Amino acid sequence: MRYGVLADIHGNVQALEAVTAELGRIGVDRYLCAGDLVGYGAQPNECVEMVARLEPICVAGNHDLMALGELSEERCVRLARRSMRWTREALSDDARAYLASLPRRAEGAGGVVVAHGSLDDPEEYVLRVNQATVQLGRLAHEHPGAKVLVVGHTHLAFASDGSSTSLEPAPETWKTSLEPAPASAVALNGSRAWLLNPGAVGQSRERLALARFMLLDLERGEATFHAIPYDIEGGRRMLRRRGLPTRSYHLRPTRWKAWSRPLRRLLSRARRIAR
Repeated sequence: MRYGVLADIHGNVQALEAVTAELGRIGVDRYLCAGDLVGYGAQPNECVEMVARLEPICVAGNHDLMALGELSEERCVRLARRSMRWTREALSDDARAYLASLPRRAEGAGGVVVAHGSLDDPEEYVLRVNQATVQLGRLAHEHPGAKVLVVGHTHLAFASDGSSTSLEPAPETWKTSLEPAPASAVALNGSRAWLLNPGAVGQSRERLALARFMLLDLERGEATFHAIPYDIEGGRRMLRRRGLPTRSYHLRPTRWKAWSRPLRRLLSRARRIAR
């Protein structure tokens, strides 16, 4: 089974089109989506329609639930609250019905479980190994036999077996966002279960605005993380047309976060080598 794995599309049709075209070229058996189809972006209805056509195993993200009035906006930044007010008014009846049909947790063939933030909380950020350890412990208890937990919400690619972080993305040293990033592959070997986050399709929190997704190949026991360019200018035009801030397509990390992430990765690598 080969899954195309998406998360955090956030109303960005241009990024979603680029990702689905690339996964179509690669070839997948089915799609997984870890939620947040809407919010921030200017084309929520189009994104929901595109995702629905993929017939994925899909869960509701916190922005999807906020759009339905099932979650509060109080934990969101101002930009997210502003775009969410617009999104609620813009959603079609069909898009609203599709979002309302999504569960908060779902299972797929091959021992895969999908959630948005964590198994219990669509607003929880799972960013560290100790958090992955907790989630994988719960996975073993609540979904015996499951080997992969797919989450989203953080907008950052991540892979952990609960003992260490095994995803080491290539440094973003290329000069523009018009070039794809080198793919990072993680071997899902051993008897341990894995927590995987593909990163965000449509609302990058990395230094460069690239559409991120994952190919999960269960037969080969491998997860491959991709980051590809998309029509950013087209997305900006749509945001301006809707009266939304153009930075809604990409929230750059703060300077501290931009420097601290590579440092954390180097420390994680050093710990593994020392073992």
